[in-house]
Amino acid sequence: MGVNRRKLMLSHDGVKIYHSWKGARALTWWYALEPEHEAEGGGRDFDIRRLPQPYLEGLDLDMARVADAAQTLKAYDRMLDAHREVLRRAIDARHDFGTSVARDHRKGGAWTWLRRALGR
Repeated sequence: MGVNRRKLMLSHDGVKIYHSWKGARALTWWYALEPEHEAEGGGRDFDIRRLPQPYLEGLDLDMARVADAAQTLKAYDRMLDAHREVLRRAIDARHDFGTSVARDHRKGGAWTWLRRALGR
């Protein structure tokens, strides 16, 4: 399912979600509320892993490690499909993505999450 990662990740029930970017690279778990969002200094993105648990339940948000390129692309597509399903669930539940953005940036965003995950 080819998606132009510089543009729209998902449009569902009138809500549009975009990839968040750091330079020329789309971030794996961060999504934005506006197109062409730059993660550093943008402040309009959120970490999909921090959405409420009911939206995440039963889905694997990580990409499976595989040996060859063809399988890697399939694993990547499966991961993006899982991310889209999480976003659909959140939209259907009328989740306030603005609250997620504020939470993730108020608490330091990706760097704070990474430090916590590493136990530092």
